[in-house]
Amino acid sequence: MPLDKNAFDAAQQANARTALAASNLALHHAAQESFSLLLDADGNFLPNVSHQRNCPLCDTPHENGAPVLRAHGMQLLRCPACKLVYSREVIKQNLDHQRYQASNASATAFIELKENPIYAQLAATKSRYVVERLSSLSKTGKLLEIGASTGTLLKAAEDAGWDAYGVELNPVDVNQCLSQNLKVTCSAFPCELPVAWNVAQNAERGFQAIVVMDVLEHIAEPHLFLATVRQHLAPGGWLVVQVPNFRSLLLTIEGSRNNNICHGHWSYFESTTLVELLGRNGFE
Repeated sequence: MPLDKNAFDAAQQANARTALAASNLALHHAAQESFSLLLDADGNFLPNVSHQRNCPLCDTPHENGAPVLRAHGMQLLRCPACKLVYSREVIKQNLDHQRYQASNASATAFIELKENPIYAQLAATKSRYVVERLSSLSKTGKLLEIGASTGTLLKAAEDAGWDAYGVELNPVDVNQCLSQNLKVTCSAFPCELPVAWNVAQNAERGFQAIVVMDVLEHIAEPHLFLATVRQHLAPGGWLVVQVPNFRSLLLTIEGSRNNNICHGHWSYFESTTLVELLGRNGFE
């Protein structure tokens, strides 16, 4: 029997939300502490921490954007042209990468959440669901996951017959992948992939599938990112994308208090703007 999406929805599993509550609260508090380190007393980014940008989808000047909400030094705007919601402020790339590589309270709290047995079970079920859907669309072959985390999806892909590879920036997560004998490199994509992976850029030996789960919202320049992704896809290859939904009921209710409104999430997609971004980059 194919898996159903409700199988990994915490709200549909008895006591799952209660069991995860303490871990989620600890992560929330740690994130708030991490945010404050980059802000002044007025809640603005400290000097030389961030820069402002225009709409990352259509390049409409940010001065034309309509304010949506303000949180953690970020002014979220809705573009009047393409309707994307995005953060006008973006942390400088070197500082942003350091946040994911550092061993700080927020990173520790997130690791502890991922190690929670309930979370780990839901994540494993979700990964199997994604791989099942992908395998129903494509013959198995080489698969690349950008943002491989602790390797849950890579393991599900390998179990389903894919030759799976991963790119991950966090060294703790990379070590966990390697401990499971998964093929992962510690880097931020785009990057030079290991020669041993035998997948040439701009060649028909590219990946049959590339998975980008909870990554695209972190990318300050999504057009450049997606152009590189296309170069690594084999002809007829599949791109699997997941992003937080800015129109979700929970985010609508919680607003700036929602955990998805955070440093590192620079674009806030809805179904229409995600499709628009992918279409502009040649994806069908």
